Amino acid sequence: MDHGRKHPAGILVAATAELLVLAGVLPFLGAFVLGYSPAAVTALVASAFIIEYGAAPVGLALGLSPLYVLVVLCSVALGVTLFLFGIIDAAGEHSERVQRFLAWSAEKGRKSRILARYGIYGLIPCVITLGFYVCPPVAGVFGWRRDLSVLMIMAGFAGIAIAMILLTAGIFDLFLRQVP
Repeated sequence: MDHGRKHPAGILVAATAELLVLAGVLPFLGAFVLGYSPAAVTALVASAFIIEYGAAPVGLALGLSPLYVLVVLCSVALGVTLFLFGIIDAAGEHSERVQRFLAWSAEKGRKSRILARYGIYGLIPCVITLGFYVCPPVAGVFGWRRDLSVLMIMAGFAGIAIAMILLTAGIFDLFLRQVP
């Protein structure tokens, strides 16, 4: 038995645990401490899984604070990102075919001077336009460093989530001023 390799099931269990803690436990723990409704938090978390940073208006409309909404959205995004990297790792450990493909595609990415030098920064606009479900597979296919990939994904996601929160808060404020 090769002790350098991890069992795919173990990788998936760890990735699932990270997802559950980041997307479930932490948001509800924060809600408990802040006195927020579990139903409102459930709606925000579920919306974050479906519409990603587009869930900001949902959280704000439910009366959750902008900072709490940002933290929850980023927590869900990080949980999903780490989970997807875990799936990629498990697939690579389970299947030599996947492992060969990942090695081949990473080598192709390294041979491209532009991709090798600047490609990882493309994860920022990628998460804004395509979402956090797409970025980990892209990073995995090109063999980019995991830590920098997660940093770029989260930087892009946090930036667009902040913009969405500010935009939504401004729109809500505009409408509230119009109400007699």
